[in-house]
Amino acid sequence: MLHGMTSGKALRIAALIVFASLLSGPALAKSKAQDAALRQACIGAFGDQEHFDWTPRTGLDNALATCRSAIAQFPDDAEVQLYYAVARDQFAERGGTQDDNLYATEVYRRLADEGLPMAQYALGTMFDESAGVSAEEGQSYMTRARDGEFGTAVSCEAVRTFGLVDIDGNGASYDIAAAESMAHGNYVCAGYLVNMYWYGYATPDDLPLSIADYARYAAVHGDPMAMAIVGLFYAFGTGSTDIDAKLQGQYTARQDAEKAGAWLLLAYWGTKSSMRPEIRSEFWDHGYLLWPPIVTALQTTLGTLDLHDGPVDGNFGDSTRAALAAFEASDVDALFQMVRAKEKYAAELGERELLHIGAPALD
Repeated sequence: MLHGMTSGKALRIAALIVFASLLSGPALAKSKAQDAALRQACIGAFGDQEHFDWTPRTGLDNALATCRSAIAQFPDDAEVQLYYAVARDQFAERGGTQDDNLYATEVYRRLADEGLPMAQYALGTMFDESAGVSAEEGQSYMTRARDGEFGTAVSCEAVRTFGLVDIDGNGASYDIAAAESMAHGNYVCAGYLVNMYWYGYATPDDLPLSIADYARYAAVHGDPMAMAIVGLFYAFGTGSTDIDAKLQGQYTARQDAEKAGAWLLLAYWGTKSSMRPEIRSEFWDHGYLLWPPIVTALQTTLGTLDLHDGPVDGNFGDSTRAALAAFEASDVDALFQMVRAKEKYAAELGERELLHIGAPALD
């Protein structure tokens, strides 16, 4: 019994006691678990070190929002600082500004000076962003990256960089053999290889497997370009001479508009994070969305998902664009899990690992 207090005071103290018990009980435990999930969602948005990819499987918008929340919650956490900077770095090319590049570079440099390996690699990538990183400094870090110091996925990304840019003054040179070797057992590297193949830096004669195997391996692990290519396989079917010349004879697939549409929808969503806006517009609006077989496939699957009730006529109009926007706002992972489970590729490339795309789970 509480002596010498009014009933109002007693009730307030009782409430405080209950509140304190909640803070030390299940509510506090749940809060800590949620905080830990938020932190992990940010630092894992771009993959672990062996599967680091500048294209987050969560989608860039989700990664940026998640890491923005995480940095507010954990402002002194070096890994959260790094991956928030990575998200800002990527946003700089997809709707952001030079301020995002400058912010990322400042964080990379500080963390690199503190000895954080991934920050050193990230700093090396900024040599072409007019953010205070010289070509010589970039080369020093990118050479270490290419030599494997920062993990396999980073190594094959550095191989790609040396193939695209004359960073060392010896001319741009893509080491296809090294890239192909790293694609075995690493789906991120397989995705980089597919990307370089698509843009003409490798040919079928350079590769021991058909490009379809690398593409399918990367696609079932969420690589946007690989998903687009697999969608093309099913849109046109084996033996088609209408498909891009570079893919002719490189795949086996029964023509299937619904399966084609599924992969193409996922690619459409994913390329928002992987491509600069002008490149994405050229790829889709001024490219594949002008092809009736592609639009028919998209309309077919959008109809199956109850997102499109217009005609399946291969004509890309306002109703189809609205349906695409509705898909982008939906649970894209549900469709991904369904189609990835059925896709086959050369087993020697690697196991089908558990992986989700879209908004991260925070509980």
